[in-house]
Amino acid sequence: DWALQYKTFPDCHDPKVLGTIKKRFNWAEDATWHRGFYLDDIERTRERIVQGTKVSSIPRRYCRAHAHLSNGKHPTLFYLIEAGQGFAGNHFNVEFCISGLDRWNEYDGSCRALRY
Repeated sequence: DWALQYKTFPDCHDPKVLGTIKKRFNWAEDATWHRGFYLDDIERTRERIVQGTKVSSIPRRYCRAHAHLSNGKHPTLFYLIEAGQGFAGNHFNVEFCISGLDRWNEYDGSCRALRY
């Protein structure tokens, strides 16, 4: 039921969501990118839009924030929270992109796929 999923999936400022983003970014830095900086903090989170029911059966929350990198830069972070998309349909999924750091254009140039 969409209404139940909407109530149970996290907000943009949820510590679990922000922790997931930091963990995945820093893991990727160590495992693949080797650029020499990490994601230290995320602040000034805000919700851009919530999608559901008519557009998609999967509730989605589009968010924007400021990333604090260990190299002193503070680029814009775009992320998407999807309800019911975690392991075996439980919990939530997070997709994210930091402006200027989407090396392989996974989210289209300038993180367009997550800007909604």
